Order: sequence, then C-alpha cells, then structure tokens
Amino acid sequence: MKIRTNLIPILAASLLGSTLVSAHTRFETATVQEGVRMLNNVTIGHACGTDTRVIGTSVVFPDGKDSSILVNGVADGSTLTDHVSNWGPNIQPLFTTSPFAEVDEKNDVNGNVVGFFAGGGPGMPNHMLAYVPFRLNATNIVPQSCAVSVKFYASIVDVCNITDADKLHQEGNAHFWTPNNLGTIFDRVSETDDGPAPLTITRDLEANPLPPSCGAGVTVEVRPSAGQINRDMPIVFEGVQVWPTP
Repeated sequence: MKIRTNLIPILAASLLGSTLVSAHTRFETATVQEGVRMLNNVTIGHACGTDTRVIGTSVVFPDGKDSSILVNGVADGSTLTDHVSNWGPNIQPLFTTSPFAEVDEKNDVNGNVVGFFAGGGPGMPNHMLAYVPFRLNATNIVPQSCAVSVKFYASIVDVCNITDADKLHQEGNAHFWTPNNLGTIFDRVSETDDGPAPLTITRDLEANPLPPSCGAGVTVEVRPSAGQINRDMPIVFEGVQVWPTP
C-alpha cells in the first residue's frame, strides 16, 4: 500500500497528538451516566524509560469514608452518602493475563473493592499502550442531592522497578498519577495537582431530576485521604507486601 507523500505530515501530526493525549495514565471512559453498568479500562500511556517496561500498576479509588468532599470546589462538610447512595461494591477488576499475569482486588474491612492491582507477566514496553480492564457497577446519585455530577479522583502508580519506599521516586522506578499534596510517600512530585485520574458520574436529569430548590445544581468531587492512600496503595500478593518492599 502506498501512502501519498502529502499525507505524511498529517499522519505524523495525528500520531504525535495521540501520543501526547495518551501520555497520562487515565480511564478509557472518564464519564458515565448514573445507573449504568459498564466495562472500562485503565489506559497506561507509557513506561518509565526507553529500556524499561511497566511491570505492574496499583489503582485506588476514594472509599468515601474519610475522603475529601468538595461541592463546587469548596469543602462544605457533606459526606459521600449525601450525594451517592450505593458507593462501595462498585469496582470489579476483570481477570486477564495480558500484559500482566496477576490481577486482584484491594478490599476494605467490609470487603468492598477500593481498588485493584495488576503485575507480573511480560509487562508493557515503553513504545506501546496497555489496558487494565475493570467493571464499574451502576452508581446512583441521591435524589435529594443537588449534584449534577460526582467526580471520583482515582490514584494510580505505574511500577517499573520493585523498590523500597526510599527509592520510589528515583528516575525510572515508577510513574505517579496521584495527588501532590497529601503528604504520603506516593504523592506526585508536581507543582499542580494534575495526577489523579478522574471518573465522573453524571446525573440522569430525566429519571432523577434536581429538586426545585437546587437551581442549576452543583458539582461534587471526591478525593482520597492520606490514610487511605497509605493503606491501600501498596501491592499485597498472597498476603505479602511486594511493592514497595518493606
């Protein structure tokens, strides 16, 4: 097949744009309407260097128990249950052996899935992308809430080398798609809080209309606490913490 020479600059620009857009680790589908169950993917955009592979990833969703709740960008003292009626058993990783050999849930004390990890196997070369699939169960917005959307910020670390905590941030060991201001060892080193991957639940305004007193409604954001990140970000395999190494 021949490619017309005048198409080469266009194709190059298109590929460059795709690379830039996919550089962050994000969700393939970042917005879903309430009440809808869907299959989704964590999309890993790149490894930690030209000669390294991503050998694992750790994903943590805010559990809503001690999470920060912002309404129109301001903490207002509300709780997640004021806005979402069934957050808890909403995330379910899907078993797959490509590109990682192992995948499992991260659970809270009640057995609810608060995240998942994948690792082992061939891993992901730096010049490619990888999907880590999961199912998002239907999530419902409380009818009395004024929320038109609820955005959950998931924290993700892509691991390229198994190290202890002191070497986590050395170049080539991991990429951090996490908050930059929680004060944990997993914080992203960045001037802006551009790390976490957003997943937004939008209100079905026909089936679940806003109360008349809400006006145009509000946007709600849910961010994990430092305590949850410290507890749930490490990867534990068969009862042993394998990353970061103790």
